[in-house]
Amino acid sequence: MLRKSGLLALTLGLLAAPLSAREHSVLLMGQGYFPSEVYPVIGDTVTFENSSIVAMSATASDGSWDTGVLEPGESYTLEVTEGMTQSFGDTVNEGSIATGLIAYEPAQAGDAQN
Repeated sequence: MLRKSGLLALTLGLLAAPLSAREHSVLLMGQGYFPSEVYPVIGDTVTFENSSIVAMSATASDGSWDTGVLEPGESYTLEVTEGMTQSFGDTVNEGSIATGLIAYEPAQAGDAQN
């Protein structure tokens, strides 16, 4: 049986534990992405998986991050970080209209980051 102080310490320990990151998935579908918008928080990951029959990529609109060329069946996992470019598109297929958005909420001034 736990004493009150032991129960309090256990409770505080659980509350202080960092939350685990969530994984979000985006399928590369040839003509676009599904879903075309994801809503992670900083520290989450986004896994891009090519489920089409052609090579594709997901590349930040400013080129600051890139999955590289993903052949059918390949995937790439990207960590969501503060200040990263949120819009992306396919740079492998000339004239591709595929676009997407990683719509994370930037940290507010004064927010603690773990």
